[in-house]
Amino acid sequence: MRQLFDNEDILLDEIQQKEVLPNIPKTRARSILEAFEYIVELAKDSSLDADFFENASVHIKYAARKLKLSSMQTVLLALFVDQSEDSSIRMSDIAAYTGCRTTKILRLSSEIDVLVDKYYLRASHSYNRLTYRVPVDVLKALKKNQPYVHVVEPITGLQSFFDRFNELMEYMNNDELTHEALLEETEEYLGDIRDSHFARTLKRFGLVNENRLLFIYMAHLFVENNDDRINFSDINNLYDNDKIPNWCKNELRSRTSELFYCKLIENVNEDGMARSDCFRLTEYAKTDLLSELNLTVNAKSDCDLIKWDSFPEKKLVYNVSEKKQVMELSSILSAERFSEVQSRLRNVGMRAGFCCLFYGSPGTGKTETVYQVARATGRDILRVDVDKIKSCWVGESEQNMKKVFDKYRNICKSTSLAPILLFNEADAILGVRMEGATRAVDKMENSIQNIILQEMEALEGIMIATTNLTTNLDKAFERRFLYKVEFNRPTVEARAQIWQAMFPALAERDACTLASQFDLSGGEIENISRKYMVNAILSGQDTENISRKYMVNAILSGQDTIDLLLLAELCRNERIGTSTRQRIGFQH
Repeated sequence: MRQLFDNEDILLDEIQQKEVLPNIPKTRARSILEAFEYIVELAKDSSLDADFFENASVHIKYAARKLKLSSMQTVLLALFVDQSEDSSIRMSDIAAYTGCRTTKILRLSSEIDVLVDKYYLRASHSYNRLTYRVPVDVLKALKKNQPYVHVVEPITGLQSFFDRFNELMEYMNNDELTHEALLEETEEYLGDIRDSHFARTLKRFGLVNENRLLFIYMAHLFVENNDDRINFSDINNLYDNDKIPNWCKNELRSRTSELFYCKLIENVNEDGMARSDCFRLTEYAKTDLLSELNLTVNAKSDCDLIKWDSFPEKKLVYNVSEKKQVMELSSILSAERFSEVQSRLRNVGMRAGFCCLFYGSPGTGKTETVYQVARATGRDILRVDVDKIKSCWVGESEQNMKKVFDKYRNICKSTSLAPILLFNEADAILGVRMEGATRAVDKMENSIQNIILQEMEALEGIMIATTNLTTNLDKAFERRFLYKVEFNRPTVEARAQIWQAMFPALAERDACTLASQFDLSGGEIENISRKYMVNAILSGQDTENISRKYMVNAILSGQDTIDLLLLAELCRNERIGTSTRQRIGFQH
C-alpha cells in the first residue's frame, strides 16, 4: 500500500511539472524574435540551469546560428530584448526575471561585454550605476530576421570627422561613453585625418589632449549648430555626469586657457562687456582651421518657428486678475525691458530665464494669449507638440526632448530676440513623477520630466507652458515657474464684453442677457460666432471680403437686429449632452 502511495506521489509530481512547464514547441522557430519569445518564456524562474538550456536548445541554436553568437550570449540578448522598452535595464532586472542571484549574472559580464562590443547593447555608467539599453537599429534588424551589423563609415575628411564626433557626443549624452573613452576615440579619429590642415594646425599648437578635445567640441557645436554662444552648460556634456572639472572652469574664466593663447576662442561680448562664462570660436578658427568645410555663418535653426506676424490681431477679454498679470508679463517681455531685467538678474547671480505657466479651464484663452503676447513683443514661437516628442522606441523620447531644448538654445544664440518656447497642453509632462516606477512608460515619463526640470534651471530665454489640469502638478515644476497665471472662466461682465466683441451689432442689453443665461468660455463663444457665420454663408448671404471683426454686421447689412433665437439655439447646442439651463426667453 505504501508503494502505491509513493507511485501516486511521483506521478503527481510529474503531472505538476508538466503543468508548470510552458507549452513551447520543440520545432525550430520561424524567426529570431519568435525564438527569443520561446527562450524568454522558458527562462522565467529557471535559474538558467542545465534543464533550461536543454528545453530551449532548439531555439537557442537557431538564434545563435543566425546572430553568430554563443548560446549564453544569445540567451542574454533575448532577455535584454524582452525588456527593451526600458532604456535603463539593470543586471538585477535580468536576475529577478530568471530567478538567479545577481552575482550569477555578474559572472556573465564577459558575455554581456561581447554584446556591447558587437553593438547589440549600449552600456550606460551614469553616476556609477551600470545599466543597458537595446538600440533602435538592433530592434529593426531583428524585426527583419537579420543579425545587426554595426557599419562604421571611414573618416575621409574633416566633415566625416565631425560626423563621427557627433555620434560620440550622442553616446556621451546617454552616459554610454566615458570622458576618457571620448578622449581616446577622438585622438584616434584625428589620426585618420592627420594630413588635413585642421589636424596639422592643432598639432603645431602643441595643445594638451584635454584642451584639444575641448576645442574640437566647441568646433563641433559651431559646425553642427552654428553655435556662437557656448556656455558652461554646453561644456557640461563633455564630462562624465555633466561635471566640469574646476581646472577647466578656472582656465576659461581667467582666460589662461591655451585656447585663448592660440587665438582659437574668445569671449562673447554683450553690451560692450565680455562675458566670462560665454565663448565662441574666433574668426581665425572659423575661416582657417575649418576652411575645408566652407561653412556659412547664418543659422538654419529657425525653419520651424512660427513667425510673430503670422498671428492675426485679436482683442481678448480678461477677468481683472488675469488682465493685470498678462499686461505685466507683456511689458516685461518687450525687447528693451527684457534685456534690462535679464542683465540685472545675472549681475546679482540669479537665473535669467523666464518660465511661465498659464493654467485654467479649456477655452479660457491661454494659448491665444501666448500668441497675442508674441505678436505684441515681436517674438516668434517655437511650439512643442508633446505627442510628437514621445516615441515608441526606447530612449528616443528623451533624446527628442533634449533636441527641443538644444534647438531652442541655438535659435536664441543666433537671433537678437529670443523666441517663446511654447509647451501647449502640457498636462502630460507636468504631472507628479512616479516614485519607484517599474513600467517602461512610467520610467520614460519620469526621464522626460527630469530633462525638462534640468533645462528650466539653465534656460536663458522664455518658456511658457499651458495646461488645463493643475491638481496633479509636480511641486518641482511649480517652483520653477516664475509667473503662474490662472485663467478663470469669464465673469458675466467679461462674457458680455466677449459677446459684443464677437457681435458688434449686438445690443448691450442682449449681450448681458446671453452672458447671464449661458456660462460659456471665450472659446465657446467664438465657436458660436463661427457657426453663425457658417449659417449666414449657407443662407446665401454675400460674405466675400468681410473683415472678421465686422463680419456679422456686414452679413446683416440692412438688418436692425441679430437673430437672437438662432444665437440661443447655438448656445444650447454648444456643449455635448442635455443642458439643464433654462431656455433664454427671447420672443419674435
